[in-house]
Amino acid sequence: MKRAIPVWAILGITACEPQNLDLNSDSGAALDDVTAISAAFSDTAAFDDIGSFSDDDTAADDTAAEPEPARPDPFAPRTDTTEGLVNTDRDLMAVLEDGRLQGACDRYAADPTNRRKELLCGKEMFFYEGFGTEGVPRGLVDILLRSFDDEVFGEGFEEYGLVPDPTSPDGYPLGMALSHDEQSLVFTCASCHFAPMADGRYAVGAPNHNYRYGEHNLAFALFPIVATWGLTGPVDPLAQEKLRPLMDAYWADIGAQAQLVGWMLSMMGEEIPEFSAENQRHYAEWLPGTMDFFIEPLPIDDGVHTVSKIQGLWGIPTSQEVDEAGMDHAMLGCTGNTRSLNNFARAFASLGGGHAEAWGPDEVAPLVAYIESLDAPEPPRTDRAAAARGEALFFSQGCIDCHSGPRGSGLTLYSFEEIGTDDTMRYWMDPEADGTNIPGVDMGEDQVTNALKSPRLVGLWAMEHFLHNGAVSSLDDLLCMYGERPASTLDAMGNDGHTYGCDTLSWQEKEDLIAYLESH
Repeated sequence: MKRAIPVWAILGITACEPQNLDLNSDSGAALDDVTAISAAFSDTAAFDDIGSFSDDDTAADDTAAEPEPARPDPFAPRTDTTEGLVNTDRDLMAVLEDGRLQGACDRYAADPTNRRKELLCGKEMFFYEGFGTEGVPRGLVDILLRSFDDEVFGEGFEEYGLVPDPTSPDGYPLGMALSHDEQSLVFTCASCHFAPMADGRYAVGAPNHNYRYGEHNLAFALFPIVATWGLTGPVDPLAQEKLRPLMDAYWADIGAQAQLVGWMLSMMGEEIPEFSAENQRHYAEWLPGTMDFFIEPLPIDDGVHTVSKIQGLWGIPTSQEVDEAGMDHAMLGCTGNTRSLNNFARAFASLGGGHAEAWGPDEVAPLVAYIESLDAPEPPRTDRAAAARGEALFFSQGCIDCHSGPRGSGLTLYSFEEIGTDDTMRYWMDPEADGTNIPGVDMGEDQVTNALKSPRLVGLWAMEHFLHNGAVSSLDDLLCMYGERPASTLDAMGNDGHTYGCDTLSWQEKEDLIAYLESH
């Protein structure tokens, strides 16, 4: 059913490309077999800081069976294609290229053969391009930030997990940029895929697992009508509790009350979209760094509550790597349905209320080139001996069987029955799970799969959510280091499944495997 959606109630559809979860790696040369691993370490520079086994550990048995053919190394180092751009640094202005992003696309248009200018344009798009999607009215954002920054939101919504933009004269965050008509704030790639890491560095492509997306959007969609008009339907108690700090600050500030009422009066005549108490509760329950971006009151509601975590954008395979790995396509998204970054940008524009036809391959080429240049930052520390032992386990315990593609991604899709994880994602954009997406939504060549992919396995050391829905909070829990995971009771956020290694590895082996997974 189509509804008129008022611009103030359009929540930003964020570009979240579900990728890295369970087991990961980053290594050097291909291994003939596990017994030959020390030779591979000595021959490969990528393993220099991990270490190697002793001769006694790797001596081959003369009577052993013929080793299997060597597999291509999914974690072989890539050629640096960043053209010197700063994508990871403790200095935020350095990551923002010291103010050189503004106007970068204009400079590239004047010099279209310059690779560095192309990447700078792509980086400008990453931080500031909303692709014509609907956004949050600028007037509402200004009221929230100017009236409640200290008590509730912090500077640039930093209390909700966003990073203030030091170049914004209006105090807006990175990831929310002015629309082309400057009447609204639209969400950009940086809202979900740019974050400070635990070691204090900012990183482009990092999954923003601090972002309280559900609460942020309750502030945009639910707070204004609860504070001024009330709702025609019930308000979910948990959603109301999430809004309590904002409501308390609002009732204590007469000036803010006058501003909000005035703004709401200016929006008279706009239709209020449906926002059921059930869906309000979903927004309130989502963990930081997780979301469902096809649910009311968003422009498209697929009729199913599914939850996915925000994913890292590091190491997305290029078309050449896709061909070399024998993949059908890049398999982006946790269901592996999106064939390429070009398609993802088109879908972001289309499903967010923009015009997909305005964003063809040529228009998004700088952004695609920039994202394809992103690699996971080096971890701050590595236990070399433990990581070396974990390398052997990664191969001998079969992790490589599902994670043999570029950066540990899979080469095929898997059923929910096989992986055992929460299966509500099976119905994403397809409530009947019959392989047909919901009517009225043009997904182009990217069709629903009703399945899961194996994600890329780089940068896991910087992540706080695992499994496709983010329901597991650490690699320790993923490998059941402290016993069976306590069951989650939250809708669409079950934390069971993917128990590989839980019962077959010792405590020490799990520690070694985690050291290896976090060494990239």
